[in-house]
This record gives sequence, structure tokens and C-alpha cells, in this order.
Amino acid sequence: MNARNFISIFLLLSTMVCFSQKESIFIKGKVFDKETKQVLKNISVRINNSTLATETDNKGVFEFFIPKIKHASLIFSSVGYKKEVRELDIETSDDTIKLSVSLKKDIIDLIGVEISAKHKPDTVFGSQRFSILDFDFYEDKYFLLTEDKKTNIHSIKLTDETQTVLHSLTIPEDAGKVKELYRDFMGYTNVMAEKKIYRILVRNDKLVLASLPVEDYNALVKPVIDTINSQLLFSNFSKDYPLFNYFSYNYSDSTKKEIHTIEDEELMHAYRFEYYSLKPKDKLLARNVAQEYGVDKHIAAAMISGFTQSMYYTPLFAPLYIVSDTICVFDHYKNSLFHYDKNGNKLDSVNINYHHPKNWKEWKNKMVKDLTEDKIYAVYDNSGHRYIKNINSKTGKDEGKYSIIHYSADKIRIRDGYIYYVYRPFQSLQEKYLYKEKIVLAK
Repeated sequence: MNARNFISIFLLLSTMVCFSQKESIFIKGKVFDKETKQVLKNISVRINNSTLATETDNKGVFEFFIPKIKHASLIFSSVGYKKEVRELDIETSDDTIKLSVSLKKDIIDLIGVEISAKHKPDTVFGSQRFSILDFDFYEDKYFLLTEDKKTNIHSIKLTDETQTVLHSLTIPEDAGKVKELYRDFMGYTNVMAEKKIYRILVRNDKLVLASLPVEDYNALVKPVIDTINSQLLFSNFSKDYPLFNYFSYNYSDSTKKEIHTIEDEELMHAYRFEYYSLKPKDKLLARNVAQEYGVDKHIAAAMISGFTQSMYYTPLFAPLYIVSDTICVFDHYKNSLFHYDKNGNKLDSVNINYHHPKNWKEWKNKMVKDLTEDKIYAVYDNSGHRYIKNINSKTGKDEGKYSIIHYSADKIRIRDGYIYYVYRPFQSLQEKYLYKEKIVLAK
């Protein structure tokens, strides 16, 4: 997609993100310690499945505007206190809601802790009635995408730490082939299927699947990577083209800025050469297609020749992450990690080489960011034995390696210093379970 097309797209998208005070409601309140009645400062207050958040001040007071929706879940959390969830039913006539919230201290019981030199994976959830195809986190619970072993019916389940299924919903058959769970930049988890996209909503531990328009979602939401400083960060990435750009769109003043260009120059040369290897009639077809769709003839030629489906073509992989208000672009084609400030201005760059391991086949063009800690990991595979390396987001250096215990771990995600994954033992009757391991780095 041409970058200019994103201007109109994000003018529409900004209406989803920005809202006037007439379309919002003012939430204010105070947070106390339940036992001592003392006010609590620096308590995180956020809208569940949203980027909207604030924290309490020195007097325990918080206040912010949120969109005027029918229902919202406010989550209060802090180290040393148990998480508190307040469900709000918002009336049309409401313009202000006042809350008083008390938090209980979280006492950690260390009795019975076993210390072992050799740790083993913990089973987060497992059942012989269904396989876990994918998963995501929801507060201190989990979304599971499952398939029934007898009926092949796909479902979404909400489970907790005790491996209890709190609620389950069957995914409609007209959705087509179910692919995966996808968390978008707004924090929502979505079921991605061949013909449908469903947003997973939770109210009082009950699941709701809200159908989303597929074309609009793919055009308006999926290109957006994250938000920072009133800006949406997005790209015009296409898996069938060896060049793309990262942009920022400021939804407060509707300005767009190009941040960084990713290009595999060697692959681009081969890509463009496809036009010259075509027969005359195919060259004519490429020119006609290019004229009709307003693209370069070399792009049309590569599509016609099937080059992007060949063994000689690999889609680009150069992820962008936000770490402590710094935009980090891991440009594997310039062998550099670029740093930009929150306004998209370049700060510096450092060399990287973790993507060139001694055995080049082990690098899998995959990186994962810890969802709660500002740590980034590169993922490798040695004949099915997967391992990760912690990559310092400032220096680009490898700070240690951790090998996953189970063979062929799949759907890897990281949170709170634990690596989560789906796994079924080879040649076993066991279904796919969800496991986690504590990451202990070794040099």
C-alpha cells in the first residue's frame, strides 16, 4: 500500500483513538490501603484492554477521561497489593463517576518453596479433551484457542491459574479456518479466522465475541504497531515487497512523519531484475498491470513471475519496539539498531550481529518482547531445540541465552520474566498443553 493512502486511513482511525469531552466521561477517585486506611500513591489505574491509563498522586487521587461506553473495567494494581477490578456500568446521562477504592496487601507465602538445581516447566493448562492451538494473557487469567479432539470444533476459553475454565464460547463455523489469536495495538485480543475476525471481550468473567469488519480491521488496525506521545506508529509493510517504511501519525494535529526505511538491497536487486527476465508478452502484461493499479512495472513483474513465492525470496523482518519512551528499530539489513525519541527524531544507532549466528540456519527471523518488562529476546531453532537470547535494547548486544526445555515449543510469548509456549510431546497421545518456564540466562 502506498504511504499516502495511510493519511486518509488514519484520519478515520484517529476517531477511534481521540474523543472529545462530549463523547467521554470523567473518572475520578481515591485509593486507600484497606487495613491502615492510608492513601496510596503511584497506584496504576487503567481501562482493561486499552492503552488508557493513569496513576494516583501523592494524595492517592486519580482522574482521567475515558470514552463514554456502556461498560468499562477499571484495574487497580501495584507491587505489594492485590489487583482490584471495578466494573462500571455507564449510563448515557453520566458525565462524571467518583470512586473510592481500597486495596489489600498481597502477602507472599514462602513456606514449602522447593529449591532445585534443575528446574522443569510448569503446566499452566492442560486437558485431554482438547488441544491448545494458541493463547494470550488477560489480567491474571488466560485466553485459550482450543480444538476439541473428537468434534474438531474450535472454541475460546477463559481460564485461571488453577486450570479452571471460567467460560467457553464456540467459534462460529462460518468463520472459516481459524488461524490464531492476535493482540492489536489497543490491547484487545482477537480471533483471526479465514473469513471473520472476532474481538474477545470479557465482562464478569463471561466471554463475548464481537465480529469486526475484516477489510477495515486489516487496513485500519493491523498496520498500527504501538502508540507513543499522542502518535500512532505504523508501517506499510507487505510480505511481497523487499522495502517498507515506518511512520508516525500524530492524531492531535493530523500530521504524518516518516521515521525509518527498511530495505534488503540485494533482494531488491533480484526483485527488480525479474522484469528483464520475462518474455516480451509477459513484460507487456506487467506494464499493463502496473498502469492499471498504479504500481511500478518491476513490482508487477515480480508478482507475475511468482518470485515472491520462490525459495529465493524471504519477507523482510525488522521489528520496531518502544522501550522506555525510546523507539527502537532493529534493522537487520543495515546490521544496526536505530534509536528514535518519542517524536520520531533519530538519536543514534549501534551495530548488531545476533542475527548472524555461527550456524546461520538457527536464526528464525523472530523476536519477542516481554509484555511487562522492557526486555527483548531473539528466537533461534537448532533442529527443533528452541532457545532465546536477551538483546540489550540500548547496546544491541547479546546478554545471555536460555534454552527451552521442551522440544519444538510453539506460540512463544514472554511475560514477567517467564517464557510461555504450547507443546505436545513427540509421539505422545497427550494433547497440546500450555507451559511456562522461568528465564534464567546463561552466557
